[in-house]
Amino acid sequence: MKFAFALATLSATVLAQDDVAPDNNFIEIVGGTEAKVGQHRYLAGLKHSATSSSSCGGSLIAPNVILTAAHCTGGGLTTAVVGSHFLSGSSDGEVVKITKEIRHPQYNAATHSNDVAILLLDRSITSITPVAVSFDTVPANVLTWVRGWGTTSSGGSQSRVLKEVSVLSWDNARATTALRPSKVDNSMLAAGGKQGEDSCQGDSGGPLTIEQNGVARLVGVVSWGLGCGDLNKPGVYGRLSSARSFIEPYLKKKNLRVPYLVGEDVEASEEVVADDVVNSDVVSALEGEI
Repeated sequence: MKFAFALATLSATVLAQDDVAPDNNFIEIVGGTEAKVGQHRYLAGLKHSATSSSSCGGSLIAPNVILTAAHCTGGGLTTAVVGSHFLSGSSDGEVVKITKEIRHPQYNAATHSNDVAILLLDRSITSITPVAVSFDTVPANVLTWVRGWGTTSSGGSQSRVLKEVSVLSWDNARATTALRPSKVDNSMLAAGGKQGEDSCQGDSGGPLTIEQNGVARLVGVVSWGLGCGDLNKPGVYGRLSSARSFIEPYLKKKNLRVPYLVGEDVEASEEVVADDVVNSDVVSALEGEI
């Protein structure tokens, strides 16, 4: 199945998928299968109201912090449902309010560069373990996984259950050639290119992970692409290794060894607060000053 990747193809134009149709044109993972119930509860569905369907995905990276795509922000997101297997999130998810959106300072909507953003929540989620974040550089030909509730084909309807598909990473130069005239720069990670297997509309902001010994490690977020599941047209993700300086302050805890980066267990009470970070902009954001 192909993930509702963050892109849609309109003629020859390259657009972030959820920018094309925030409410009605989400794509779900193409060519994948239904994910195991309860195995990836760090996933979040992002909504414009408590009763609407998810318009983007995200990942819980700290008890009160979600990582998503920058292009998902700015449109009035109010609510996140974390831990649900279902698109609606009405029966098995933790519903929280989004209190602040913080885009990467170098995000470029035209080129999709640095397409990552932080969402701060109104409370800590105590029942779900955040996903481990890896800032290792992912080379070509690494097996990765993408998950979401996006459409199963370009322009199709969203999946009602969480789906997943495995995709191989690409070298950026090769990906740029395949996706001309668009450029896959150093802030991006390309993966996929197999016919009928990809992320798609509605998957934007959702996780790209590597799986090691049964543990998922977040390495990217769904960003953009040309169509969904087309042969030799990989999907493109925000590369977390290039955004480390932006993301890491929201992970660090005073007197802790950055457990989110190495996959160690963390206490649910270890929420991110102003005293736990050193970046003044982050402190201001956490205190509600910006």
